[in-house]
Amino acid sequence: MAKTLSRPLLQQQNANRVGPTRKPGLDLLEKDEVKAKRPSMWNIVFYNDDYTSMDFVVFALIGVFHRSTEDALALTLAVHTQGKGIAGTYPFEIAEQKQCEVLLMAKIEEHPLRVEIERV
Repeated sequence: MAKTLSRPLLQQQNANRVGPTRKPGLDLLEKDEVKAKRPSMWNIVFYNDDYTSMDFVVFALIGVFHRSTEDALALTLAVHTQGKGIAGTYPFEIAEQKQCEVLLMAKIEEHPLRVEIERV
């Protein structure tokens, strides 16, 4: 049968003491403050190829990256002339998601578009 205590066990051990008794090694440790770090940023890079139409690249930039038509056209021309261009800079998970969206669109439309993510 269980024994019922009228006072907490620590107070019963030393009835004259008001607070709980201290035992060596049972002190509370102070926690260090944890500071949140900003997530590392990643560039989404479009690469030029001879098969993907410029119209499709503009369509992808407007649809996935919410670029204006003028901005999408300018970036598409930069990719065409320079070989590659940065569509946006995002935290890793968002960059990876946007890359997947563009590559899926390209696969459906049968374009061999190359889109990669690179650490900033």
